[in-house]
Amino acid sequence: MRPVSGNVSSALAAVIVALLCLFATGGQGQVQAPAAAVAPAQTESAAPAASENQPIDTLPRKYVDLWNTGDFDQFKPFFSPFFMTSHGPRVMVDGAMLMRVITAWRKSMPDLTFKIEDTVIQGDKVAMRLTLSATYKSVLFPFTTPPAPTDPPRTIRAGEMLLFRIKDGKIAEIWEQYDELVMRQQMGGSWKLPATSTPSTKVSAKPTPPASKP
Repeated sequence: MRPVSGNVSSALAAVIVALLCLFATGGQGQVQAPAAAVAPAQTESAAPAASENQPIDTLPRKYVDLWNTGDFDQFKPFFSPFFMTSHGPRVMVDGAMLMRVITAWRKSMPDLTFKIEDTVIQGDKVAMRLTLSATYKSVLFPFTTPPAPTDPPRTIRAGEMLLFRIKDGKIAEIWEQYDELVMRQQMGGSWKLPATSTPSTKVSAKPTPPASKP
């Protein structure tokens, strides 16, 4: 084999360098391609969550907290008049009425506490089972006995069921059922009826004999 001359060696070296540069350029293109493909995924993962709505039982829990604290200022941003059905016809409850009722209950039982025992959610409705505990201080219900200063503290315990309907981020309706009779008994309830006027006609002690037939 004949030895390769200097000119040929220089030309061969130039060709090898050119090929290496070409391969290097192609390799960089292959490395950059995956980086470009990854960019959209990184942007998508940084996007905020699709839903930022609060759980549907948030307002019912705030309603219970309102009874436990009497702090209506914290509830005002979430309040709007709602319908209430409790021991009677369905009525519209506004802020003034609700605060009168809560104030009366908390005056009678300053440490009034409702504890949420169970919560069931179905669609736009939230059902809650609660237990009430409090110390009786002054009359709440008619025909109950006010506690005397010398009496031992009367502990009031009762159960309650609440059913909320939520609409447009507000409480739209509440159905309520609580152990009022149990509470009245614990408060020293007397079961006498209010006095009524004396009837104008008297009932004969003996039945009137039927009229004789003609």
